[in-house]
Parts: sequence; C-alpha cells; structure tokens
Amino acid sequence: MKKLFVSIGALVLCCVILFGVSTLTQKIAADNARIEKHNMMSTLLPGSMKFKEEAYTGEDANIRAVYRGEGGYVIETAVQGYADEITMLVGVSSEGKVTGLVVRELSETVGLGAKALKDHKFLSQFLNTSEQTEVGTDIDAISGATVTSKAIAKSVNSAVAFVTGADIDSGATAWGG
Repeated sequence: MKKLFVSIGALVLCCVILFGVSTLTQKIAADNARIEKHNMMSTLLPGSMKFKEEAYTGEDANIRAVYRGEGGYVIETAVQGYADEITMLVGVSSEGKVTGLVVRELSETVGLGAKALKDHKFLSQFLNTSEQTEVGTDIDAISGATVTSKAIAKSVNSAVAFVTGADIDSGATAWGG
C-alpha cells in the first residue's frame, strides 16, 4: 500500500512540474513571438522602431491588423490563395510606397505556390510600388502559381490602398472568377 501512495505522489509531483514548465515555456514562446514580429516590422518599415496597433474600421476584408510606425504602416493581411489563406505583413511608407513584405503563413502547393515564401525575385517586384499592381501586367507571376501570385498582389494592393486611401472597390484587386 505504501508503494502505491509513493507512486501516486511521484506521479502527481511530475504532473505539477510538467505544468509549471509548460506554463513558463508558453510565456517565453509568446514573448519571443512578440519580439520576432516587432523586429520583422522594423525591417519592413525602415526607420521605425516603435509600432502601435490601431483599430481597423475599414471595409477591406483582406486587412487583419494595422500597425502605425514612425515612417508609415505595417499592414497584416490575409487573402485566400489556391489552397488556403496567405497571411502577410506589408510595410508601406507614409508616402504610400511599399517598403517591404513578407509571407508569414502559407499552405500552397509544394514546388509551386509554396515558392512564394522564399522567391525573392517575385516578392521584390512589389517594392517601391505605390499604385495597384496586377499580375501579368505589372508583376511577373511565379511560374505555375498564378492564383498564389494574384493573392499576394491582392494583399499588397490592400495595404497600399489603406495608406493611400485608394478605392479598393475598383476591381483592381479582384482576381478570381
């Protein structure tokens, strides 16, 4: 009987230790994610070190969050790609020029749309743009991933439209059928 209580006590002690470690690591992970996002936003909007999240009250369903920096904004967007939503951060200067962009989450087809995560040649086409861009006209698509390419253009267009006040209902960001 004594061995049973010792075993149960050891099991309870292990559970308490695991719960404590789990709670501590969750806090550390959340802090690291916050720091990583801040550093990324500073890279996307050069010259900005402080960011304040602002409530977005507009009608563009692509915009998830707006962060104001000293030199402009970082806009978090989510647009439907070929397989699932593509989540991005787009830096736009106060003058309305794209200063940086990064794909944060994407579940596109490996070898095709998934290239958007690291295809610097494709992504760099959006830098310094300040007007609505269209794949095929202004931007060369990733080969075999037209839907993904258009979704990324749509995200960038939404971010630029937010900063410049452009009419996003003009159809310039429409891509599917």
